Amino acid sequence: MDLFGSGLSNGAIGAPAWSELPAEAQAALMSLMTQLILGHAATTATPRAKEVGHDL
Repeated sequence: MDLFGSGLSNGAIGAPAWSELPAEAQAALMSLMTQLILGHAATTATPRAKEVGHDL
């Protein structure tokens, strides 16, 4: 998946290319996407394996 590619195969018609966005908009979008991805990863992370007790 190319999030910032110039192709419009799956893009919205009339949406600006990533490189055409102002630097402030790019930074804001990157921050929002980072928060979204990290939030999703935190809720879908596999639980840690518990250490097996030694009952000898």
